[in-house]
Amino acid sequence: MRVLVTGASGFLGRSVVRQCAEAGHETIALIRPLASTERLGWPSSVQVIRGDLRQRGDWCAAMGNVDAVIHLAAGTSGGLPDQLAASVVATENLLACLTGKRLQRFVHCSTFSVYDVTAARGRLTEESPLETHPERRAAYTWTKLVQEKLVRDWAEAEAVPLAILRPGQIFGPGKLWDEGAAVRAGSLDLIFAPFSRMRLTHVDNCAAAFVRALDSQATGVFNIVDDDLPTHASYHRQCIRAGAKTGIGVYIPWFLVVLGGLMVRLINKLFFRGRAKLPELLDLPRQRARWKPLRYSNARAKAELGWSPALPMREAIRHSVQASRG
Repeated sequence: MRVLVTGASGFLGRSVVRQCAEAGHETIALIRPLASTERLGWPSSVQVIRGDLRQRGDWCAAMGNVDAVIHLAAGTSGGLPDQLAASVVATENLLACLTGKRLQRFVHCSTFSVYDVTAARGRLTEESPLETHPERRAAYTWTKLVQEKLVRDWAEAEAVPLAILRPGQIFGPGKLWDEGAAVRAGSLDLIFAPFSRMRLTHVDNCAAAFVRALDSQATGVFNIVDDDLPTHASYHRQCIRAGAKTGIGVYIPWFLVVLGGLMVRLINKLFFRGRAKLPELLDLPRQRARWKPLRYSNARAKAELGWSPALPMREAIRHSVQASRG
């Protein structure tokens, strides 16, 4: 298939483009105008086009007739206006360009951040409710919810088979999620909810899931996490054993994290009428979204996409830490 990959030069996109081309697809990588193409490791067969999805332009005509799209482009930093432009406006422009092309497949990258973690009990699955009050969370949650709805509505209107993949915490060389620490204070690493599972997926394992979704006939939503998910505490220890330079782990139990969040919320209501903007560490909804003890499963992705993480967790951590140091 002739496949367009948006967000191609991003952390996940680099691996998706490489694996898509290696799988035999005619791959088109859409990258921003000033993005560097050095050290991307892509096969020479990959066609690179430059364009800013936030603005309609020549990139639309340059990609020609494509058979499928892997849509990874999204805003992950900045305030709401920045993320609105990078996620929502960019997606509107892309879909307008694709309307009428009769695609064989559309694979969209969503996120665990769209779930209402407060309502989840025990296990978070594809059937878990979505966040209905995104204003309680970061701008990323709000914009990804809107982006996902845009893609759903468009795919239904255009009768395009749609697979939505919701990865957990994508990690790899250069992105280690602070080795599981919530706060670093000198020689100490504060580990919040040390026995809560992390929802990790290695970047190459995650990219392989997107390629499998491209080749599969399955549609719907798929959570993407790796096997043998570590707790925050065990991830911190494994990173240390792999050679990461970290501080001494100090464990802060989950109930103390929640207690602190409740106290800060009360103070905010009493003295600031609930209007104070709180950092993630002190904001109860975002504390729950990141550290609430839950279980995660990749069973649906394995069964319907035929995907499984090729790189085992311990090896993935060791490789990521050593590559980051190098």
